[in-house]
Amino acid sequence: MNRTPFTTPARQSARPAILASMFEAPARETRTHVWTGQLEVGRGATVLTALLGSCVGIGMIWRARGVCALAHCLLPEGVIDDGMRSARYVSSAVPALLAALGVRRDQYDEVEIVIAGGARMLRLAGGEAAIGHRNILAAHAQLAARGLQVAFEDVGGVQGRRFSIDCAAMRCKIERVAQAEPVRPPATAGVLV
Repeated sequence: MNRTPFTTPARQSARPAILASMFEAPARETRTHVWTGQLEVGRGATVLTALLGSCVGIGMIWRARGVCALAHCLLPEGVIDDGMRSARYVSSAVPALLAALGVRRDQYDEVEIVIAGGARMLRLAGGEAAIGHRNILAAHAQLAARGLQVAFEDVGGVQGRRFSIDCAAMRCKIERVAQAEPVRPPATAGVLV
């Protein structure tokens, strides 16, 4: 004779469902790091993330289709001759992002654009010529040329940023990364090492 607590038909049908819901694992998120010069597309439990300094990150959130994309751009412009989906240059990343998402020109107004990064990581003379500043200008120019509006940006300055897009929640998060204090050599006046 079976002496388990699941002996009656009523208990057999209700109890396993309760146990299943109690021990059901929460949906796992998948973190995808977008490296320099790459772009990634995500949906569902994917979280796209990039660590940016002078590079600029261009994020696109397309709520109507439940898909997001993030490009990690190193330089403002250049030529990609191998036909690959590359984000090394801002000039190639914007059209590559749109193509990867499958967005048609008449759907551009459905896509939210977020940009981050473009920091001045090296304190050299000529701030206007700094690569981070040029990346920001290129991102604005490439997006404006296609009639795309930037919904939010956190650009410039002297701090790096961690840029994440949660594809399930259709939200982005930009965190400033604290800049380390410069390391100064010990005072060794007159001592040759």
